Amino acid sequence: MKLKFPYGVSILPDFGSVPTIYLWLYVQSPSQVIPFSFLFDTGAELTSFPVSAAEKLGIDLDKCSREAMTGYEGTTILAYRSKIKLEINSQILNIPCVFNPNEEVPILLGRAGILDKFKIILDGKKEEIIFEGI
Repeated sequence: MKLKFPYGVSILPDFGSVPTIYLWLYVQSPSQVIPFSFLFDTGAELTSFPVSAAEKLGIDLDKCSREAMTGYEGTTILAYRSKIKLEINSQILNIPCVFNPNEEVPILLGRAGILDKFKIILDGKKEEIIFEGI
C-alpha cells in the first residue's frame, strides 16, 4: 500500500521557492488519536515536538530522561526523550521522539523508526512524496 503527500512550498528570501514536505499524521494518546502536521526532515535523526505537545499526548515529562541534543546550527538543548505511537500507512509505529523546550520549533518527523519501515520516494516531477511499506 502506498501513501502519497503533495509537496508544499516555502519562500526563502534570496532563494525563492523551495519544496517543503508537511504530512498530516495521527498520534495515539491514551484517550484519543490526535492529528499533527509534521515537517518531514530527512536531516533529523529523531521526531521532535515542542514540550506543550506532551500533555496532549498523555506523556509525563517528569518520567522522561533528558538528553543533550545539538541542532544543525550548533546550539545544544536538553530535550525530553520518549516514544510515540504514530499511525502511518495503516500501521501503528512505536517510534522514538524528543520533546524540545523551545516552543518555536516545528514538529519534525525524523528518520528513526521511519526509514527502516518504508521505501520513500521523493518525486520532483509529480511534486509528491510516497511512502511504501517494506
